Amino acid sequence: MSNNLTRRNFLKGSAAAAGTAAVASLAACGGGSDTSSDAGSDSSAEAPAKKKILRFGQSNAKQGLDMQKSTNSGSSSIADSIFEAPLRWNEDNELEPVLLTEIPSFEDDGLTLHCTLKDGVKFHDGSTLTSQDVKYTFERMFTPATGAKSTYMYDLIEGAKDMLAGTATELSGLTCEDDTHFTFHLTSPMTTFIYNLGISYAHIFPHEACEAAGESWGTGTNVIGTGKYKVVSNDDTTEVVLEKFADYHDGEPALDEVHYVFYDDNNTKLMAFKNGDIDYCDLDAALLQQYQNDPDVSPLIHQYLPLGTQFINLNLKDDMGLTDQRVRQALSLAINRQELIDTALNGAGQAASGFLNPAEPGFDESAPAFEYDPEKAKSLIAEAGADGLSLVCKVRKGVYETYMTIVQSYWDQIGVKLDVQVEDSGVWASDWADGNLQITALGWFPLFADADNHMYTYFYSENATKKSSFYNNPEFDDLMAKARVSTDQDERADLYKQADDILSRQDYGVLPLYYPKQQFVCKDYVLNAKVGNLIYHMIDVDIDTTKEDYVGE
Repeated sequence: MSNNLTRRNFLKGSAAAAGTAAVASLAACGGGSDTSSDAGSDSSAEAPAKKKILRFGQSNAKQGLDMQKSTNSGSSSIADSIFEAPLRWNEDNELEPVLLTEIPSFEDDGLTLHCTLKDGVKFHDGSTLTSQDVKYTFERMFTPATGAKSTYMYDLIEGAKDMLAGTATELSGLTCEDDTHFTFHLTSPMTTFIYNLGISYAHIFPHEACEAAGESWGTGTNVIGTGKYKVVSNDDTTEVVLEKFADYHDGEPALDEVHYVFYDDNNTKLMAFKNGDIDYCDLDAALLQQYQNDPDVSPLIHQYLPLGTQFINLNLKDDMGLTDQRVRQALSLAINRQELIDTALNGAGQAASGFLNPAEPGFDESAPAFEYDPEKAKSLIAEAGADGLSLVCKVRKGVYETYMTIVQSYWDQIGVKLDVQVEDSGVWASDWADGNLQITALGWFPLFADADNHMYTYFYSENATKKSSFYNNPEFDDLMAKARVSTDQDERADLYKQADDILSRQDYGVLPLYYPKQQFVCKDYVLNAKVGNLIYHMIDVDIDTTKEDYVGE
């Protein structure tokens, strides 16, 4: 994002870890989360109550709102207001039921998962959610023509791989007992399968409406879910406008309308916030110092620590020149991580001590931040016979280019030349997937606080071959495989701790740089603004209409 008492204990453990490392730093704008949903309603006889209209600014991912076809957090921010998955990871990084009556538990076989839908849940078109909609949604996911991007998170459902291969048209591992009861049957145990039912990729679609929309599903107004807000207008270019769904199954939504306004660049977006054109948006680290010094905006800045890790990816294929562990360790030792954070990020980061984020089970609290020792690095380069080493780094424009230029200067001090080249995002993505990048930099953010979703998805040998890493350590793979099927919280955390130690502190198979801090700004009348992990959700947001600076309608 797992099982009976053990699963519940694990969820509490995840939440506790997130609380100490990430959630504690979150702040609710405009007075905190204890404000009721009708806070600020104007009961004055002279003036009618103002409509609660939230305007949120973000970039346009241009990927539509069908999260079977997108992995973009901006798309998810909008889609999560409209669609719902069976479960949800809330802003405290805790799993909770949404469309289901409760969080399900696997049977003793670890393969069978019985689920019960809430009665009478309505879609925005007035149709009633049934288990057949769930089955249709997952079968659509595995239909090759759909082109779903995250099938790997669900392909242990019996029959999924047959559908992906085109040898079956029905998902045998999802059976419907009646309108509200359905059962998943997996081919092998996967503890985190339950967690995966709480993310955007598991949004449930109405069978008839989705089928009728065909290729247009997820664009324009062909966006129909069970969520708190329904689409009023969507030009797919400048703005998406939502309004409250009066028949929402879990009570009346707080806001009357949500406007997602698209901006091409961060400077324009922040000026729009400063000028009052939008109420809420993220604040890029590159602009942090500027707005910390702006007396109008500074009091409205809120910082949080998401679940991700920024790192340097090393290609370990034989012909890439990075197979010697001493060379990789030297490259790590040459980087002054704290100085890089202070210089490139205006302090918006925490120096890494491993690949796992502090909020994840398995994070080793006793491990120090990676050492900075350029003299030792020089010695290791000489010992490895790598004097005169020359490397090529290809990155996307933005923060990656910024900090890899700084890394370039660090490596130059130990005699390693680094040629930093900027690639178009599409070209970079293709090169990355094809294994063509010798060095690159990126952030990897799990969708929930669990190392399976973070470390397994990138460095397990089968996955690493598709990410210009090619990391392959059987001991690491074995630890990750055991953790996948374990239902014991403490055992899983220990397995992940051992795996991270092998990956990042023994093999130096990746060079973690920092755990990024992120920030957002929101007006003081915006209530309950809080980000658990990267995706901006409006599900709990409210507006205090009594604030003098709130105009509304």
